[in-house]
Amino acid sequence: MKKIILIMIIIFLTAAVLPAGAQSFSDLPANHWAYDAINKLVEAGIIEGYPDGEYKGQRTMSRYEMAVMVSRALDNVYNELDTLDAGLTMGQAEDAAAVIRALMEKNLQDEITDGQVEEVADIVDALTYEMEAELRVLGVEINKSAQALEELEATIAELKIPEDNIEFTAAVNSVFESANYKGENNSEIAAAMKLWADSDALDLDLPVNTAGDVVLPQNTETISDYAKRVDDWKDADDLPSEKRFWQEYDFKIKGDLGDSSFNLELDTITNVFTEEDSAFAYAEADQNQLQMDSALLTVDYNQKLFKRLRAGDLDDYHLTRYFVDEEDVEAVEVRTGYFDLDWTFFTGGFGQADNDQLFLIKTKKEFDTAEIYGEINQLRGSDRITNLELGFKDYYLTDQAKTAAAVVFNKSKNKDTDDVFFNLRGDYAVGDNSDIYAVVDSAGEEFTSYKGDLEEDYDFDLFKLGFDYQLNQDSELMIAYSLVQIGDQIQADKIYGNQDKNIIELALNNKNGAFKNKLAVEYTINDNYTDNYQSRLIELASEYALSERTTAAAALVNKNQDNDGTNVINYNYLKANLDLELTDSISWQNEAKYILGEVEAPETEGESNAFTTSLRVNF
Repeated sequence: MKKIILIMIIIFLTAAVLPAGAQSFSDLPANHWAYDAINKLVEAGIIEGYPDGEYKGQRTMSRYEMAVMVSRALDNVYNELDTLDAGLTMGQAEDAAAVIRALMEKNLQDEITDGQVEEVADIVDALTYEMEAELRVLGVEINKSAQALEELEATIAELKIPEDNIEFTAAVNSVFESANYKGENNSEIAAAMKLWADSDALDLDLPVNTAGDVVLPQNTETISDYAKRVDDWKDADDLPSEKRFWQEYDFKIKGDLGDSSFNLELDTITNVFTEEDSAFAYAEADQNQLQMDSALLTVDYNQKLFKRLRAGDLDDYHLTRYFVDEEDVEAVEVRTGYFDLDWTFFTGGFGQADNDQLFLIKTKKEFDTAEIYGEINQLRGSDRITNLELGFKDYYLTDQAKTAAAVVFNKSKNKDTDDVFFNLRGDYAVGDNSDIYAVVDSAGEEFTSYKGDLEEDYDFDLFKLGFDYQLNQDSELMIAYSLVQIGDQIQADKIYGNQDKNIIELALNNKNGAFKNKLAVEYTINDNYTDNYQSRLIELASEYALSERTTAAAALVNKNQDNDGTNVINYNYLKANLDLELTDSISWQNEAKYILGEVEAPETEGESNAFTTSLRVNF
């Protein structure tokens, strides 16, 4: 700081001790308020004016001109410093003292003494010696710095540097689960496992052996012996556990970079509190180190050529209904625009424990009348299945009627077969509040589905007729009827009957104030294509917003499957939730589940309940 003060003092003194000369510029009148100051700078050699003899005081000064003035002032300083080898002369000290005394007397009430003036002179003398080297360096570099700064500003102005907006968030979710499997033997525990795993309850895959057959505890073995028969636990970690206490750590980084944005999600799970207790031998041991559970990077580009990239864990991913539908995959997906077409490229699989690899290339083009698309997807691993699909969507026959159709050419290398799947859908708008639709699915007897969601994997025909009606602003009614017929090939392979299956569906969605309600009924006649095989499913759900921060929900599922008077499965599944947003960053979720029913014949009762509570803190 002292060095800066010294430079200021010396520059000031250099200009201040100079007398005001005659008028130097034609446009600077003698009565102008800056007349004396400007002429002192002229006398000091700091300013020169313009060739036409004018000062042009109203003109804005550039950085270059400022650098020249500072450089000239510094030159004067160096000349003064060169004469200061033995300190300030008596004449220089007297001049400095006179200027400082005049300034201070002008601004202070008390008169300055000779002793105070001598003290200031000594400070100036000492600081002059201290700053000699720095002043010389500064003088050499000042012109270069000014020019470099001007060039840098011009370069930055030409660059299109995006405005970055990066946001980092994290969440810690602490979860405690407690469950009870009622029963006195392993058969009742096995029955409860079947009930939980049913497609209309938790929809889980039960443990299997090396042959891929479902393995459940038996009365003739201990739980530890049962565990030895299991080769793959499948979704056992999602079955309610008698005691489990763990934490989940979620990290998200998202931001905008010019025309693009990205979102990185990292989920890690650790079980550091207690070893899991299970009624059926499955347990996750204590884990003192964080383990990566899933990660997903999404990058969106506002460009025609490159639109979106997703890489990582894609949950419930949909490729096609007949190939992979709502499966968790680890994959890379890229969406682009090329040759005026929208393209999707996909490659992935199901994790390190599964050797099956998935590939897809899809392109589509939207026209005024319809969307036309084509795709090739392939499985490599357990089989080599190749599908070529061609189709169109939203082709309007009239303002009220539209159609969609697709044909799939399928080939399996392992089976050495090839066949076709065909889909046709038509929609007709009846007024503003209702819609009638019809669907036809048809798969050949040698068609090979992989992890699709068709009514059957192959050798079937489905005909469906539906009606959607908007009763009012808050209520919607949906009714559908399906007829499914199968061929001799699938009938023999899966030991089905030879009857046509009939499915009747009814659903009602309603919103009433803070309530959201749903009622769904599905009744199947000749299920498994077997005479007198009946299935009934009733779902009732309601959600109520108690406040802006509190939501309560409840759902009941009643299912009954009966084969000519013999029980297949029947149960009641009840679920209740209470979610509370304690603060903007802390939420508390609670879920209670209860299931009671019977499986197979002779009927074995299974009963189980579970309670899960979690506290989530967002940062």
